[in-house]
Amino acid sequence: MIRHRDIEQLQQLSQAPGKTLTVYLDVDQTNAANRKRQFETHLKDMLKQLRAAHPDDDELTLTCDEAEEILRTIEPTGKTLVLARHRGLGVTFRKVIRIALPSFSYWSHGAFLRPLLEALDEHERFGIVLVDQKRARLLTVFLGDIEEHRDLISQVPPRPDSPTSDKLRSQSRMERHHDESVSAHVRTVAAEIARLLDQLEVDRLIIGGNVGVASELARALPKRLRGRLVEVLPIPVTATTDDILARASEVQTRIERAEELEIVRDLLKEVRKGGRAVAGLAATLEAINEGRVWKLVYLQGAAIEGGVCHACHMLFDPADERCPVCGGNLQREPHLVDRMARAVLDRGGHVEMVDGPAAEALRAVTEVAALMHS
Repeated sequence: MIRHRDIEQLQQLSQAPGKTLTVYLDVDQTNAANRKRQFETHLKDMLKQLRAAHPDDDELTLTCDEAEEILRTIEPTGKTLVLARHRGLGVTFRKVIRIALPSFSYWSHGAFLRPLLEALDEHERFGIVLVDQKRARLLTVFLGDIEEHRDLISQVPPRPDSPTSDKLRSQSRMERHHDESVSAHVRTVAAEIARLLDQLEVDRLIIGGNVGVASELARALPKRLRGRLVEVLPIPVTATTDDILARASEVQTRIERAEELEIVRDLLKEVRKGGRAVAGLAATLEAINEGRVWKLVYLQGAAIEGGVCHACHMLFDPADERCPVCGGNLQREPHLVDRMARAVLDRGGHVEMVDGPAAEALRAVTEVAALMHS
């Protein structure tokens, strides 16, 4: 799991003197092109292009060799490898995260953090509370990982069985005591949720467990937290972390897909009215080259070839052979979408990869599009 100390380490690299090699690499094993460690070949291709852009940089060559060696030790347990290597300091950051980020390599003063920081910003941290009449488990889900923080057990007397006729009064007292104890348990859990959510900066909340107790907990939340509650689910309090992560991921994916669909609908609306959006490869490349793109939007898995001019760093349609700007030869770029994403991010823009209904809506028009700066 990406933790604050990981971000702090990367931020230290971003401020370190000398140059740092930063790599974002697709290692997702659900992608057939990555199986049998073919992602190692993709890294070699990316680094070859990077060295071609810095032909006399011996430090880069040595660092690239080290990065390829490091990759041989990486197990692809997620979707994207984030690797930063500062050879002069002997410092390496490596983390496989469970979200997809565009693949590219970057050689610069300081680690290139914007894609990861954007992911931290866009992928909200979910808090999950599973509760029954005695127990509560508090967990968080972030960037595809799950972490359990607390397991609370309260002293709640059992609810009495059906009484005989001469024990009705005692039965009533025992039931009240049981119900009051459960309510006290719920209030304790609500207070702990409030403390934990503020401490961990949780964005959204899911409550599960016993349906009746979970509903009571939802009502007991402080008003400032009720707006973060997105769902009450019948997840058993004894569920495994894998099961909890799967159910939480379903909710998160549903929310993300809805937000992606809204983005694509707004983009296509702007395209139709000739507003601040363009669609199609040629128009999108032109906007990127001119530095006008605020958000690049593209289909998940989009595979587009193109050309790049290393003299003026412009990107072009694969049909072009020479740079229309400076007249230089264009070098073939087999991963054009990655280079487009890098160009947008490098200028302070944003990138949105879409799937599901949003992808279907975009695919009806194009594979890539962009929203412009207002």
